[in-house]
Amino acid sequence: MRIFITSLGFIATHVAEILSSSNEVILTYRNLNPVKKLYKEILEEKGVKLIKLDILTERDKLKEEIKKSDVIINFIGEISGDERTLYIANVEIPKIIAMTIKEVNNKALFIHTSGSTYGITGEVKIEKELGEGFNPQTPFEITKLQGEKEVYSIAKGNFPLVILRPTLVYGKYAAHIQFVIMYRLVKMGIIPKTGISFMPISANYIGKMILELIKEKPELLYFYATECEPVSLDSFFEIYSKALGKKTIKIPIPKGIVKSALPKEIRSLIRYEGTKYDCSIAKKLLNDLKFNENEVYQNALFLKELDKKKILIPT
Repeated sequence: MRIFITSLGFIATHVAEILSSSNEVILTYRNLNPVKKLYKEILEEKGVKLIKLDILTERDKLKEEIKKSDVIINFIGEISGDERTLYIANVEIPKIIAMTIKEVNNKALFIHTSGSTYGITGEVKIEKELGEGFNPQTPFEITKLQGEKEVYSIAKGNFPLVILRPTLVYGKYAAHIQFVIMYRLVKMGIIPKTGISFMPISANYIGKMILELIKEKPELLYFYATECEPVSLDSFFEIYSKALGKKTIKIPIPKGIVKSALPKEIRSLIRYEGTKYDCSIAKKLLNDLKFNENEVYQNALFLKELDKKKILIPT
């Protein structure tokens, strides 16, 4: 089976690594920073083919790749930037991919990776109609939902679609800013005790879910990709501390101070701490969704290696 994946981020790296064991995997990138160069090397060793492709300007090249593929997985998305940047990444690009699938290969399964924060907190169930009851607050949330609606509208009656909504994604190769911040604090010997908890999901679980979705090939499906139990942010710090062998000082920090100290890219997400997302479909796909401490442990070692190479760049 030929699987075409857009974007060379840490989640896509995990997923491509898993899928490549039994499939032909092609993954695209637009540019390479030092961390993405390392992702590229890791995946090429696994037999993944990487190609440089700009979806906005190279439509013919995109058509050729989609025409030849059985599954198309979109991981392109932005959490920060101006409204135009967010619109292009979260709405325009998935719309282009969906329109291209409709035009040249409507037998292919499209898996679109979206988000899980849409203005509702507490107990969040999967809605009956896409976006029903949502109240997106930020440009990120607004554009993510708009992107979902665009691809859903294009796919309906034309090709099979899965909209996958990950919660807090962690994994060995994670280098998003929140993980870099945690690593740096532990390296300094500090563990903030915040009492904050989130519903997480291992990037490897996402890859395994996608394997199951490829087998099932549902016509139209949207769901939260999440483990079933919340995990304290303090646990991440503790695991990092073990991995790095650091003696640390635990400092209680009120949630309000945590929020004000965070980078603006993730500050707005704090309002979703303690939110419990519906894991029913995720559990149906993968029965065992236990928090994978080893992935967090390996992530600390991966970040340490980036640090040694002087390429610890949030990506």
